[in-house]
Order: sequence, then C-alpha cells, then structure tokens
Amino acid sequence: MSEFKYKHGLCVMRAQPFHIGHQKLIDKMLSECKCVTIVLGSIQEAGTEHNPFDYETRKTMITNVYEKSEAFQRLHICGLADINRPNEWGKYVLQCVKDKYHTEDTPDVYYAGSIADALCFKFCCKCVEIVDRNDPSSPLVSGTMLREMMRFNDARWKNFVPVENNNLIEKYFKKKAK
Repeated sequence: MSEFKYKHGLCVMRAQPFHIGHQKLIDKMLSECKCVTIVLGSIQEAGTEHNPFDYETRKTMITNVYEKSEAFQRLHICGLADINRPNEWGKYVLQCVKDKYHTEDTPDVYYAGSIADALCFKFCCKCVEIVDRNDPSSPLVSGTMLREMMRFNDARWKNFVPVENNNLIEKYFKKKAK
C-alpha cells in the first residue's frame, strides 16, 4: 500500500510571482502525490506588466523553496505556452506533460486554487482537488496584488512570498528598472 493518496498530481500556474498560496498548493500535492508535476503557463510572454517574470526565473523561485526538501526529487517543473483555446487546454496540457516526460502515465489528479481553475481538467483527470485560495485560515494573496505592491514599492509584498525568493525578486525588478 502506498503512503500517498494519488500516484501523479498535476497543477498549472503562472506564478507571477511564486507566492505563499502557490506554496500551500504544492505542499498539499507533495503530501498526497507520489509524483508532482507543475506546469508554468504563459511562457511565451515575459517582461510585461501581467507576466513580468520569464520561465526560468519562475522555475528558480519554486526550486529555491523545495530544493533542500526530500520531496524535491518527486517534483517536476516544466513550462508551456498558451494556446488560447479553453476547450482544448486540459488535453493540450496532458499531452505536453506526456511528451515532456516520455510517459503514458497520465496524472490521476488535478490540483487547482478554485473551481473555475479546474474546469478545463474535470474531464481529463480522474480527480480534482481544490485548494481554496479564499480559505479564511490563510492570507488572501494573488499575483496581481503582489505585482501592484511591487510596482508601488510597497515592501509588504515580502510577507506573501517565500523568503527564499525575496532577493531574487528584488534583483529582477532592479534590473528591469535600469
């Protein structure tokens, strides 16, 4: 009998930037899944107001948090460009994960921060787990909120980002300001 509830968990996120809400979701996945795949979306865009961070920087943000963890070897991170066809998104993501890792092992569970986030995957995965981003026991956080705080030099953004990434994010924005 496996110590995990699921064999392979999948989540798609932009992580612009990677924040404590994303961390909560990945922590839950790592506690429940033998294998965890995080797909970073919108890799075709970087340096914009909506998507300031490039794929490699976002992947580094996640790696910074988990690289010293025993669970890191079970965590896989890949990037994917948007296709802007919501009805095909779930199948597209699953096919890209299969192609990337050369496997027929389809994720058996999709993790999302809301029901709306999970809609594209409800017919593609056996199970859907919602890690409610509006959970009253956790601080309300969003990438949009953090990007606005950073834009206005509101240092409180650091309260919502894993401390391992504070310097990386500061350097990124200082480099961009030059």
